[in-house]
Amino acid sequence: MANSTLRFAICVLCCLSGFLPGCAAFYPAQPMGGDCYNKSLPILLDSTDLKALFQDIAVELCTDACVDSSSPLTTDNKNPKPCLNLDERNQSTVIVTDFADIQTFMPNQSGLLMGELMRGSVSKVCRHKIIQAEFGKYFKLSENGLVVLTRKVNEIKKDEYSQSEAIVGTYNYLNNNKVVIFVRKINTDTGKISRMVTREVNYSCGGRSVLGYSVK
Repeated sequence: MANSTLRFAICVLCCLSGFLPGCAAFYPAQPMGGDCYNKSLPILLDSTDLKALFQDIAVELCTDACVDSSSPLTTDNKNPKPCLNLDERNQSTVIVTDFADIQTFMPNQSGLLMGELMRGSVSKVCRHKIIQAEFGKYFKLSENGLVVLTRKVNEIKKDEYSQSEAIVGTYNYLNNNKVVIFVRKINTDTGKISRMVTREVNYSCGGRSVLGYSVK
């Protein structure tokens, strides 16, 4: 009996130390996050570094293909447009709308917040003058989720400011733990999208707490 007790004690010590083969050390599993049930979108956004997220989007929006004005241009019409210098960028004006929920077609509280963050980031990163606009004033969502102009181009040009570009944002809250953000740069002269940026934010929750998130 004493020998059995001794052997058991030695085995326990081996397992705790993990030194001897045949005795696997045991480590408690790290808590794994799950879906964020009963968490509203504003609560999830409050746990997100939104400033960094939207500045990253602005960097991608403002990185247009262009060439330095001093570079020689060919006549094959394949060269990117000349890059704007700092003065030209400071003088250019863009419309930045509030973000519309693609399920309700309305900006809601979260869309208003995203619109403000996008305007601040575009102003800081892209150095453009910003015009705040309601999404529905210039654009609408079609049934398949596409953004289309709601007004004729010449009507837009009659506004107080004349601008050839608009930055339009939409978002979708999915499956209790995923938010997808879409940002389009639209040429108001043609209605065509010149650049589109998408970010998918996946959240992980445990109990009542938001444990973290990832962006891709």
